[in-house]
Amino acid sequence: MLPEGGEEPAVVNKATDYILPCSQSDPQLDNCIKNSFNHLRPYLAKGLPDLGVPAVEPLFIDRLVMENSAGPVRVTAAFSNITVMGPSNYTITKIRSDLKKLRIDMGLVLPRIEITGRYEVSGQVLLFPVRSQGDFWAAFMDVAAIAKIFGKEIERDSVKYMAAERLLVDFKLRSEAMNQFLNNNAAEIIEEMRPAASQSIAKHFQAFINAAFTKIPLDVWLKP
Repeated sequence: MLPEGGEEPAVVNKATDYILPCSQSDPQLDNCIKNSFNHLRPYLAKGLPDLGVPAVEPLFIDRLVMENSAGPVRVTAAFSNITVMGPSNYTITKIRSDLKKLRIDMGLVLPRIEITGRYEVSGQVLLFPVRSQGDFWAAFMDVAAIAKIFGKEIERDSVKYMAAERLLVDFKLRSEAMNQFLNNNAAEIIEEMRPAASQSIAKHFQAFINAAFTKIPLDVWLKP
């Protein structure tokens, strides 16, 4: 996503207030990376315009499409005009990295998120046809997620960067409340659609992560 005016964001060639650099020789490297991601919280909430990264509080997502074609829940769900409140309250709880392979696994928790938007669902639940559309809202507590970043090194103008070549996401959440947009099948559909939701969310956030990583040279945030 480009900032207003359509200009490509500049490359960040030195540490800024929001970057806490880590050293590959640090025996507590994983802990340093964890602290760096947690340090980003207030900056991500407001956005990083110099990187072209929009604010995540609230987080706006134009559209997510999820499809599950196996099991008792076989539905296609399209969500649009999505607003998410609470994502900037994340806490990274654990990091496991192998930076020679540019691999970073992280565990994170979110105390509460609220989601609103539009939905359209069609398919079958337990052999019964389901077709519904309209507005939805939901609140979830104690969201726990695991994200696995598979990076690759890219080079531009003799400068090395990391790009997220692949991102895997899995999550567990506890529903606090939601409107009955899926009637009495909400719990079953949410659980069965979780793999499809994880894939759709990962695709969205891979682009989000790359907006930052591909503007910050490796040696700015990861010292030798």
